[in-house]
Amino acid sequence: MNKVVAVCLSVLIVVSVVTSRPKVETFALADRIGEGDERSFFLFSTSAGNYVVRHDGMGEFSSVKGTRRVFNLKVGPKARIDRVYFLEHDRDLFLLYAVHDANSEWAYLMRMEQAQRKARWLTSLSTADVEAPVIEGDLVIVKGVAVSKLDGRVVRQD
Repeated sequence: MNKVVAVCLSVLIVVSVVTSRPKVETFALADRIGEGDERSFFLFSTSAGNYVVRHDGMGEFSSVKGTRRVFNLKVGPKARIDRVYFLEHDRDLFLLYAVHDANSEWAYLMRMEQAQRKARWLTSLSTADVEAPVIEGDLVIVKGVAVSKLDGRVVRQD
């Protein structure tokens, strides 16, 4: 009897530890058409529809109903997007895009409401040397930088 109670208690402890960990979701890299400093496009899809983002930040969204809408990402004058990572989470679109101009490199992390294609928040990151971010609980982790997924403020920077 004591052994059964001990086994049940152990199972309950293990289950509670495993289920208490926040779910980790990893961003995906958008497909790129075009190389280097040529005109390039980044293609990706979510459950809301298909996205195409041009190297200068101009984007087009095609819904599953067939409607098309244009939107613009903040890039800066004479700057180009190098990479785009995306993740659909809580019906919003999270985007991380690395940007460069003639003098520097940086990145933007953005949360966009998909129905209106309006930014809920936009955070500038000081480096473009980024890898695929993850959402862990209430945070978006981008190579040592933790950003609140609710309001976009930087919570921790390693």
